[in-house]
Amino acid sequence: LIGLLSFFAFQSSVAQLPNGSIAPNFTLVDLNGTSHTLYDYLDAGQTVFIDFSAIWCGPCWTYHTSGALEDLYENHGPSGLPNVSPSTTNDAMVFFIEGDGSSVAQLNGGSGSQGDWVTGTPYPIICTDGNPNSTAVVNDYQIGYWPTVYQVCPDRTLILCGQTASPY
Repeated sequence: LIGLLSFFAFQSSVAQLPNGSIAPNFTLVDLNGTSHTLYDYLDAGQTVFIDFSAIWCGPCWTYHTSGALEDLYENHGPSGLPNVSPSTTNDAMVFFIEGDGSSVAQLNGGSGSQGDWVTGTPYPIICTDGNPNSTAVVNDYQIGYWPTVYQVCPDRTLILCGQTASPY
């Protein structure tokens, strides 16, 4: 019985939000000090892609360096934001959330990191090291593994889109 209970406890701890769930709102501050509220982007009609990753995670690093989310942000991101093409379709937003509470120094390639996550990343990076953000957003989104990439539609429903080369 104890083994069975342990199995179910483990299973529930690795489950992400199911497709079609309403995305929990958040207001988080990126590394540049800019505050971002998820529902503001959705209310503006944008589809939001959220990459929840950890700095020590090899598959996270591979996806981060693939360029898939950079291309998405540059060609579909909100007009007027840094690194967004002047010919943007203006219908998407991308966030990288370092979700396990690692530090800004680690995001910049410090100890235990797969590399420099910051240099060359055109979209907002959010650190959950407690200053000013916490890992509460990870709990809200029930992240059970790294990376977890969600697509959040303007109607606030989400889809687990994974590490696809063409997320949009």
